[in-house]
Amino acid sequence: MKQQQKIARAGRALRWGLVVLSLVAAGALVLGTPLLHAATHTAEITITANKTANGGFAFNGYQRGAMTITVPAGWQVLVRFENADTTNHSLAVLASGAHTQVAPPSSPAFAGATTPNFAAGSAKGQQLTFTFEASKPGTYELVCGVPGHAISGQWDALVVSATATEPSVTPSGAATITVK
Repeated sequence: MKQQQKIARAGRALRWGLVVLSLVAAGALVLGTPLLHAATHTAEITITANKTANGGFAFNGYQRGAMTITVPAGWQVLVRFENADTTNHSLAVLASGAHTQVAPPSSPAFAGATTPNFAAGSAKGQQLTFTFEASKPGTYELVCGVPGHAISGQWDALVVSATATEPSVTPSGAATITVK
């Protein structure tokens, strides 16, 4: 009899556990929070520091938020950064509005979302990579940390979307994005 009571209690506990898990999952979906990490998906993005046709600092030829890269929340993002300019440049994902500062903050919006030597930048020809998890939906900025560059226009937008299922870039073709 005691064995049957233990089995019955275990069964009830299991059912309640499943009910709680279902409620948590439903709440996460309603709030737009990825329940299961999409980190098994990786968006590889190539960004090159260069200049616009009129000589302004740019990423992939775009500046002042003219390029927007969108990635699904929870995805890993691998950024391949190259400096093709004769001036030092860097790249980090920062909170929206960071471009308005002469020397942007050096703490990225996501752990690991920055090139080394953010304020000093890297020399022409250097190729660097960094990886981060796009864990929090919102709008962020891709910013050069060399003092004066972001405020002069060397920034673009990164959107971490709770509803996107694939990464994208606007305008189309502005950046190379590979899904792995």
